Amino acid sequence: MKKNKIIGCAVLSAVMLFSATVTAGCGEKNVLRVYNCYDYIDETLISDFETYYENKTGVKIKVEYEKFDTPEDAYNQINIQKEGYYDLVCPSDYMIEKMAKENMLEEIEMPEDGNYATYVSPFIKQVFSDIKWEGGKSLSNYAAGYMWGTLGLVYNTEKVDGEDMTSWSSLWDSKYSGKFTIKNSVRDTYFVCLAKYHADELNAAKAEYNGDAAKLSAYQATLKSLFNDTKADTVSAVKGVLNSLKNNCFALEVDDGKETIIKGDSDIYFAWSGDAVYTMTEAEEAGVSLEYSVPDEGSNVWFDGWCVPKGSRKIAEAIEFIDFLSKPENVVRNMDYLGYVSVIGGDEVFDYVKETYEETDGEHTIDLSYFFGSGDYTVKTSNLKGMFCAQYPSLDVINRCVVMNYFADADNERINTMWMEVTT
Repeated sequence: MKKNKIIGCAVLSAVMLFSATVTAGCGEKNVLRVYNCYDYIDETLISDFETYYENKTGVKIKVEYEKFDTPEDAYNQINIQKEGYYDLVCPSDYMIEKMAKENMLEEIEMPEDGNYATYVSPFIKQVFSDIKWEGGKSLSNYAAGYMWGTLGLVYNTEKVDGEDMTSWSSLWDSKYSGKFTIKNSVRDTYFVCLAKYHADELNAAKAEYNGDAAKLSAYQATLKSLFNDTKADTVSAVKGVLNSLKNNCFALEVDDGKETIIKGDSDIYFAWSGDAVYTMTEAEEAGVSLEYSVPDEGSNVWFDGWCVPKGSRKIAEAIEFIDFLSKPENVVRNMDYLGYVSVIGGDEVFDYVKETYEETDGEHTIDLSYFFGSGDYTVKTSNLKGMFCAQYPSLDVINRCVVMNYFADADNERINTMWMEVTT
């Protein structure tokens, strides 16, 4: 799951879960239980929604907001709770697919005249529609998008050669031994290890594609196959790749990496793009120069989405909550707080982006029409490795990124076993 700010310890998580569980039994008649990742919303929007909902419907509503660390934690907790306990949950793309296939989710349909349907990015809409499985169902049948981004490398420009950061393989270079952190997250770190293991094939595929639009589909199919490789012999080989990566890194982490690089304990931080933006912002205030790179071999483009767990009796209210968050002015507030990028487009959001990042004398012009739709959606910038490009990558970067697949149970077990053998 993609998170921004520093998360509390496991004890705090347990206390908050206990508190929320107790509160749930206190007799609230109109409660909407929302389950989201830690620090993944501007929480003032929650109370604002309660006011908005009462003004609109004349009915009071109370949002009980619980938090999880990872999509896997959310999946397990939803299975533990009785059906219908949660009304809305926000996991990552692959977990939404897993939960839908296991009949854990209700189908939802956002209102055609609502904020979400009106403003959602055509790029996001297409990606959600393209993730299909047997029976003709797709991600869009079960989820409305929330945030999206990429995986990449944040690095200290004074200590690291930026050219090295164009390749994932640099993490295995002895000159960076003990100088970087990696994610204590099997899916994300397995993805990076696949980039190392399949480096020759990935580079050959990129050279063959070479920006030719006619070859893009074949290129992305190759990326998707290589970055979602779960074959037994691949997992066995990746075990050695992961071992050497673990032995070369400063630490495995989920949220400490941003502070580690700002303090100077590490020079490279493997990060989700929203964390990259937050870290670069904090580092700038501390006088540390950081940049962000999406390596040339390819990377992950990820999405988190709102979905309704099976048995919820508050589907209409859940949809109302999603649509409230999708109102452009609320989107801007949320993005400004998080550092992550909403799946919502529209002119008001683009104006916020342009006001925040436009450099009138910028030497690079980034065309964001792939995300915002037809029209003039260009922004000038001087730094292709800065915060703006971390939030809104160019189409060239997007073309070398793929979504993580949902892995079948046998594949998951094989990868998780390998991960535990290495990391413990």
